[in-house]
Amino acid sequence: MPLYTPLPEGSVRLLRLLPRSDEHSRIECQLNAYSLLDSESNHPYEAISYEWGPEKDQKTVYVNNRALSVRANLYAALSHLQDRFIERIIWIDAICINQENNDEKALQVQFMARIYAKASRVIVWLGQAAGSSDQALEVIRKAAEEQYTESAIDKLNQQAVLTLLRREWFQRIWVSGR
Repeated sequence: MPLYTPLPEGSVRLLRLLPRSDEHSRIECQLNAYSLLDSESNHPYEAISYEWGPEKDQKTVYVNNRALSVRANLYAALSHLQDRFIERIIWIDAICINQENNDEKALQVQFMARIYAKASRVIVWLGQAAGSSDQALEVIRKAAEEQYTESAIDKLNQQAVLTLLRREWFQRIWVSGR
């Protein structure tokens, strides 16, 4: 049986990210179609927004007991999001949309605003911590809580925030508005 079957009109696929016993266990998921967009029923899920990253670096996840190659950045996100005890229901474009079916991709891309809007939460995966990103996020959090005055954000913290904002995710047209 193929991994992707045709989607009924107004439906999306959601990925059930199964728990794993330890960080060395393989990533296992189940993919199912749900009529979310045109119905009153609600299937709680989280949507993931991320930068796909380089195509050359691929890793393997298992979806419906089948090996599926994904880019390393997606693998890192799934690995980070995976819990040892609790499954998560997520929508993530690279897996939930059949990337080999251009007609499906075109339809699903039209639904993306609604997919994100109906999600119980949208998670932005910027990638692994690097380049003072943890420090930058802490500065932003404190600034949001008004713990920092403009003069309290020193050059080191300012550089950390600028480095974070230069990550690929922020350069996408729908994020940057360019």
